[in-house]
Amino acid sequence: MNGRVSLARGLETSISTEPVLAWRAWALTGRRDGSELLLRPVAGRSRPWRPGEVAEAACKQARLHAAPNVDCSCGLHATHEIDELRRTRSPSALGRVALWGRVVEHELGYRAQFGYPQLLGLICRFCFWQWGRHGHAPAIVGWFPRDELVPLCWPHLEVAARYGMEPRRLLPAHEIELRLRETYTVDTLNW
Repeated sequence: MNGRVSLARGLETSISTEPVLAWRAWALTGRRDGSELLLRPVAGRSRPWRPGEVAEAACKQARLHAAPNVDCSCGLHATHEIDELRRTRSPSALGRVALWGRVVEHELGYRAQFGYPQLLGLICRFCFWQWGRHGHAPAIVGWFPRDELVPLCWPHLEVAARYGMEPRRLLPAHEIELRLRETYTVDTLNW
């Protein structure tokens, strides 16, 4: 015995081939013309979720265990409720995700071994932070340095510009959302 005590007692872990459906937020990157779209985790420098490929969790702590592990925070994260994502740092896209393989359920959601989006939609991050799903739909997508794409409604584009957050290029949100859904071969997230 190594003397470590698990702080995760009581967390349910299961292995399933049937997917668990949950909610997730992503950052979005792409070229200045809106091509080569990639969903990226909003936290850290994790690997992007590549189109047509199953996302697989790995432990960033270089620990010698399979992800997710009940004694670690590793895994593909998703929530039970979409409103939990309002606390997310810099979300650009929301969606329902299918999770499977080894799945750890916790108070706010899940951590899983494998995942792929099922439904996707762009959000104005400022509206979502303030009003959740009742905010304005994004009208444009701003292209920023490092190929970051940020969907914004018109009022929040004006606010962002006042505070020095000026995109280098503006793209129509409906075109980017259509490209995103076509790229990942998923359906529209309808509020």
